[in-house]
Amino acid sequence: MKHVSLYLQLTLIILLSFGVTANGYTRNKTTEIASDFDKIGWKVGIQSYTFTRYSLFDAIDAAADLGLKYVEATIWQTIERGKEERFNPWQISEETKQKIKNKCKEKGVTLTSFYCRPSKEDAENGQTEKLFQFCKEWKMALTTDPVRIASGPGSMDFYDKLCQKYGVYMFLTNHPKAHGSPYWNPEDVLADCKDRSKYIGASVDVGHFMRDGTNVYEVVKRYTDAGRMYHFHFRDVDRCDKNGKDVTLGEGAAQIKELLTYLNKKGATPIIVFEYERDQDEPLKYITPGVVYLRQLSKELLKNKQADNNNKPIKLWARNASTKGGLNICDKDKDTLATIHGWNNTEQQISWKTFLKKGNYTVCLKYSEPYQGSAITVTAGQQQFATLIQPTAGWNEYHEKNLGVIRVPTTGEANISLQGIQLSLVKDEKGKLVHKEALPDIQYLSLIPTKEKSVSSPINILQEFKGKPIFNGKTFKGWTGNNGKESMKWFRIEEDAIIGGNTEMEIPQNEFLRSDREYGNFELRLKFKINCADDSYNAGIQFRSQPQTEKGKEHEMIGYQADIISWKKGALYDEQRRWDFLGNPLAKNPTYNAREWNSYIIRCEGPRVRIWLNGIQTLDYFEPFVDTPHPDVQIGRIPQIGYIALQIHEGKACEALYKDITIEEL
Repeated sequence: MKHVSLYLQLTLIILLSFGVTANGYTRNKTTEIASDFDKIGWKVGIQSYTFTRYSLFDAIDAAADLGLKYVEATIWQTIERGKEERFNPWQISEETKQKIKNKCKEKGVTLTSFYCRPSKEDAENGQTEKLFQFCKEWKMALTTDPVRIASGPGSMDFYDKLCQKYGVYMFLTNHPKAHGSPYWNPEDVLADCKDRSKYIGASVDVGHFMRDGTNVYEVVKRYTDAGRMYHFHFRDVDRCDKNGKDVTLGEGAAQIKELLTYLNKKGATPIIVFEYERDQDEPLKYITPGVVYLRQLSKELLKNKQADNNNKPIKLWARNASTKGGLNICDKDKDTLATIHGWNNTEQQISWKTFLKKGNYTVCLKYSEPYQGSAITVTAGQQQFATLIQPTAGWNEYHEKNLGVIRVPTTGEANISLQGIQLSLVKDEKGKLVHKEALPDIQYLSLIPTKEKSVSSPINILQEFKGKPIFNGKTFKGWTGNNGKESMKWFRIEEDAIIGGNTEMEIPQNEFLRSDREYGNFELRLKFKINCADDSYNAGIQFRSQPQTEKGKEHEMIGYQADIISWKKGALYDEQRRWDFLGNPLAKNPTYNAREWNSYIIRCEGPRVRIWLNGIQTLDYFEPFVDTPHPDVQIGRIPQIGYIALQIHEGKACEALYKDITIEEL
């Protein structure tokens, strides 16, 4: 009759719980249950003692029918109903072992752990070691509550050595205080876990703690915070005192939802086996609705976790970075304290690979850099932005700084890379600030999902150019001599090109033909060539520049110049202001024939200036003195708007030709 009763109640409760037809529920229903638990990291199963009036095989069958993958075995339990042999590691036959293994394989169930309480005598006569050998063979953990002994066989040091020897985890569980349980007090569990190997952990029997008047939620928090929350004998109880009665999960006073939420938040994934000791004629009375409750809770926690992950920073640590160009990862064995060191040129690169969802991300960098003026690019897939690195107090002072927001256009694995575009500033022997000092040391980069607007742009930004001509090829409409008519004497138009200079006579002073209006953010494109008797020449394109107002220098212009000079190709010069080349060259000695048409692209976006010569990027400069004044008070802040102008340099007889001048304002 018991056989009929057990399976009738199993069928009826599952039908009611899962809402399936009278023909039985389909296997894919149970697979979904296990899948939900797998996603959240829970190993949910049944403690076979719940089936103490039946058998271990009945517990395995019930677990499989409920979509659970795990069963915890109990010492001395009947293995198969109607058979004499019991689950005993010291007496079980090889034939019975194989039968159990076959049963587990057939049902897709694993014996994840085993409850047994070895005695001091077992420790002394070698039986405890045989128990650990048995657990290793079955790849099971040992749930136990041995008598506490200070030293020698049966002590916690003794058990810890066996755990480490056989790779077996041991869970210290609680039984009622009134029964003389060694671990009814959580303090004793924590004391015996402290300073022990990872194999020693805590098990919480919810029912026993509650009937002893112990707050289970607080115990779980303490075990979790100590890193030792490994296992549950799981149930709910209607009140926290000796008269507490078993109830379905979520209907009692154990704060099941709160404690599982806490575990999930902390990333703890203990084994959870249902163990109900009352109403054992109806072992599924509480377990089946308990499985439904856990499934619903797991879905809720997964949904919440997904929402949290959408806003959770993705940290890319120095120790996990790939580097190019001789960079060093220092203290790699020190986990989060590892740093990337030796970043001192623009050819070196730091990169990580990570999975990113489509969207915008705030990029933060934890670094040290005591010098001003260095700049880097941040690239995610095909998007990139450049940023200035703000100095820290010293090389040993690491700070996390917000670099900007980057756009990730598609979901998938992305390559995140950092590359230096200019070194930090130091004074040379003449007292001038030059870009010669190192780039920052780095501990990590983090990506934080955000709804803020991106500052990045596609790497292939040049393909998106939509320029308009600002020189019509016929007249000087839109252009004027920087020094009026005097300057215009040195410029003419022939064959759709502006020609500055003269090949028949020396040029007494710099002369400029400038645009009638100012430009701030733009992409400028033009072609140039030089007519000169030898290979020594000098010209350039001014931008974000102003006419010189100092008396006697009205012909000059002050500002950035994309230089056209025989010995410094594709360079950025600061005309009449810092009197020096800016930034660090990206292309080593690019070659071109000055007597043939060459192309220049100048792109200005905020403080960032980029130059391409014949399609090769030669410079990526980030102006440090836009918001912060230059130390030289006569220079001050560098304006980010001004005129475009074409130069012919003073000196030898020479002509600079310019044509196809187009611009897109950004």
